Amino acid sequence: MLPGAPIPLSGGVRDVFSAEGICVRAATLVALILGAVLLAGSVTLGIRDRAERRNSIDRALLNKASDEAGQLEEYFARARAINLITAHNPAFRDFYAAPGKRVDKVRGGSAIRGAEAGLAYLERLYPTSIGEACFIDRLGPENARLVNGVRAVFKDLSPDESGAAFFKPTFALRPGQVYQAKPYVSPDTHEWVISNSTPVPGTGYPAAAMVHFEVTLASFQRTAAAVAKRDEVAIVDSTGRVIVDSRVEQLVGAAMGKPGDRRFLQLVAQSQAEGTTTVAGHRGAFHRLQRTPYNANDWYVVAVDPRPAGTLLGDAGWASLGMAAAALALLAFGGIGFRSSRRAVEESERTRAAEAARTAAERDYHETQREFTEIMQITRDEDEAYSLLKRHLQRSLSGSDVLVLNRNNSHDKLEPMTDLPADSPLVALLQTAEPDSCLAVRLGKTHERTEDHRPLLTCEVCGAAGGNSTCVPSLVGGEVIGSVLVQHPVALDGADRRRIEESMTQASPVLANLRNLALSQTRALTDGLTGLPNRRSIDDTLKRMAAHAERTSTSLGTVLFDLDHFKQINDLCGHEKGDEVLAAVGVVITSTLRASDFAGRFGGEEFILLLPDTDRAGAVEAAEKLRRAIAAIEVAGVSRPITASLGVAAVPEDAAEPTLLLRAADRALYLAKANGRNRTRTLASHESEPLDLAPA
Repeated sequence: MLPGAPIPLSGGVRDVFSAEGICVRAATLVALILGAVLLAGSVTLGIRDRAERRNSIDRALLNKASDEAGQLEEYFARARAINLITAHNPAFRDFYAAPGKRVDKVRGGSAIRGAEAGLAYLERLYPTSIGEACFIDRLGPENARLVNGVRAVFKDLSPDESGAAFFKPTFALRPGQVYQAKPYVSPDTHEWVISNSTPVPGTGYPAAAMVHFEVTLASFQRTAAAVAKRDEVAIVDSTGRVIVDSRVEQLVGAAMGKPGDRRFLQLVAQSQAEGTTTVAGHRGAFHRLQRTPYNANDWYVVAVDPRPAGTLLGDAGWASLGMAAAALALLAFGGIGFRSSRRAVEESERTRAAEAARTAAERDYHETQREFTEIMQITRDEDEAYSLLKRHLQRSLSGSDVLVLNRNNSHDKLEPMTDLPADSPLVALLQTAEPDSCLAVRLGKTHERTEDHRPLLTCEVCGAAGGNSTCVPSLVGGEVIGSVLVQHPVALDGADRRRIEESMTQASPVLANLRNLALSQTRALTDGLTGLPNRRSIDDTLKRMAAHAERTSTSLGTVLFDLDHFKQINDLCGHEKGDEVLAAVGVVITSTLRASDFAGRFGGEEFILLLPDTDRAGAVEAAEKLRRAIAAIEVAGVSRPITASLGVAAVPEDAAEPTLLLRAADRALYLAKANGRNRTRTLASHESEPLDLAPA
């Protein structure tokens, strides 16, 4: 046999070897096929992992951009509302209504002090954000200015602000409109600021003055840093300039934001409202703020991941390449890899579904809170604001019952400001409750009570209500002005608790401002010495009562009276004693009136009574009762008698409209004086008795 010749095999052995070869080839083919499939699977897995990782990063960045944009939009809306409410303070309008030259009034006096108090209250609403608040005349000079809570003296006031960027746009506005300028360096605080300014209503058009305040960009940087955490959050204007960077503290005297950073030029050029992108090799997400009238700022909020965006190879990792290089080894783990991949997909789906549900819930939360904030800013009075707060919380917290409470310091009472069911145990309790009866008011923080947990100290209000309850104080500038009591069928979770507390945070400044406005209006209509309504209130009430009498065909008695020889009391006893006499007369008038009657001080020693459903004879009877009560007044240090002369007229017997009615009462008062004083007369009196013109 020749060397190298094949060894012949028997048929059985050949068949066996052939079968083994087929098995090996089949196994190899299967291995190759599985290896190729596994390689393709590893590439696909790498792509999917990269996409999921990028989607997760993008969602997180977009949430941060949206959150920061929402806070900025809420700031602009809140700043507009606070600016308008402050401008409606009567002190600014009264400054121009007060007699005297503007410069003299600015140098000192009650008129400018009232305006400065309004600016001071504005600064207390934003204690760490507002650097400057101003009251500026239409011709350019400042009437008043507060910088970081410190009042500027007259010599430090700016003589001309007309060159400021906000000046002309603001005076071009109508009352109720607010101009919000682009960032600039404040000449007084030397900080980068955003200004908010609005014309003073009731002073014509263009308005006589504006109310203006500045909020620092540093406060925006602090908010952005709190949202950003490990990421970067930047506020960019429509030119691509970085105004605020969460990683760069905005220092006094430094350039604004991050000069020279041009990463976002391409992003703003696209003019899109929201989306994700790659910024200088990093993943980013952006949200454009909604444009509002008279806001000069067109801003984008951009959130950027500090880690570089990965490549397919880097994101997939070396495991996929190892799987392709060692297919036979990976075949042994193919089943495990498949099962692991399947579990990963299912877990990813669950995570995605949970994230979508959380995002939807968060979006709904922000939408309802934004709606509440916007509507709260336009409420007309305290009652409407209290009702709105109650409806908002009851709508948001299913099955809850809400009661808004007010802290009345003047009467040391805790008052319900929204309706209570007649059978509620709180009805009787709140008739005598003091502010400290509520633990939330006493502690200045949220107080909770559940059926499973009883606090160490029981709240009188919550204890009487029973069941599960949460009570949140209403805080303004560190002062507790009231609280809201929420009764709920089950214990609240963190989101519900957050909703109540944020709603109170948004509502409290509005409630405080509405209360101050109501107090200012009351004071504007009241005589400070006697506590009676003043001339302005008298005119409005007389017109209303006269119109009602004419419409209903009923009588309206009117008594006009003077204190006799009051000038002699001032001359002989001094003006302080004269004031005591006027105050005593005010007390006597109030004590003799019916609940439906009205009394006011015209000025000096002249007073008026309006008696609805009272004819001339009834008015004379009421006047005589009052005259005798005045004659009985005794004031220490006043030796001469205190008497009054009273003139009576009535609708329809003497006149049918207010002007003629006052004229008739005044003529009757003249008759009383001319016939000896200390008496009551009507126009009919001169027909029945002679007119005594001799001095009394």
